[in-house]
Amino acid sequence: MNRLLLCSLLAIALAGCSGNYRFNDDQYRPLGDPQVTNRGN
Repeated sequence: MNRLLLCSLLAIALAGCSGNYRFNDDQYRPLGDPQVTNRGN
């Protein structure tokens, strides 16, 4: 029982840490940030 709980918590923790954080991507834009390139056109 303890091993199953530990594996479940480990899987949840690893899944939470694998977000789509690519800061070197030229298309990166934080959520909620307006399209700055189209502003004022």
